[in-house]
Amino acid sequence: MYKETSHFHTPNHELVIWRYLDFTKFVDLLLRKELFFTRSDNFEDPFEGIFRLKDYENTKQFWTDEQLTKKFYFLNCWHINNNQSDAMWKIFLNTKNGIAIKSTIGQLIKSIEIADEDIFISKIYYRDYDKVTFNELMFEEQNKIGSRGGGLNQFSYKRISFEHEKELRLYYIDMPIPHAIINGIPREPINHKRINITVEELIAEVVIAPFADDWFKDLVEEIIARLNFNFKISKSELYNLKS
Repeated sequence: MYKETSHFHTPNHELVIWRYLDFTKFVDLLLRKELFFTRSDNFEDPFEGIFRLKDYENTKQFWTDEQLTKKFYFLNCWHINNNQSDAMWKIFLNTKNGIAIKSTIGQLIKSIEIADEDIFISKIYYRDYDKVTFNELMFEEQNKIGSRGGGLNQFSYKRISFEHEKELRLYYIDMPIPHAIINGIPREPINHKRINITVEELIAEVVIAPFADDWFKDLVEEIIARLNFNFKISKSELYNLKS
């Protein structure tokens, strides 16, 4: 279930969020009733969970185990936006026939109440790594604990070039992380993680891609009906020119 901590910063529960999916991933979600979490070292961006800041030469002693730590962090990513995003449609769909799940942070939290595992949620902060120092990040408002810094997690930051993602993240941490404890026993990390959810609580609306074929909307409606779900379904009008 959802767990609060000073190291992760969950935004207002009323915020609208989106997850853009191809059809196979959408069906997998409906059938399994699970969210899929990707191990952070399997993401394309080599900077994922890695701080190479302006003062790295002076702080690199803090980050000797970054690559090992990445193997024990598992992420599930959403897009924060009141509206659809043209960029997200084009980045996350491998074909023209895909969907977006529309939800809110509050609905997301409610949907994972049935999970046995601790799940953390945080918005992502985007910074110019060539200009910001570790100390500056430590004392940003969201990282302060009382009057001091300290609530900083490197997985909640990305480089400024990814700012268009407006990302919200769910985290599962495969604890205990062996190298983070004294005399920790080495072990192989798991490859991925699935978390049980209540799908009906999660999905507020299913939005069909604006460039999808007409038959695809019929297929999505049929699959949802056959699985006895009753979601609102609409076709995106992002590119419709009103007369």
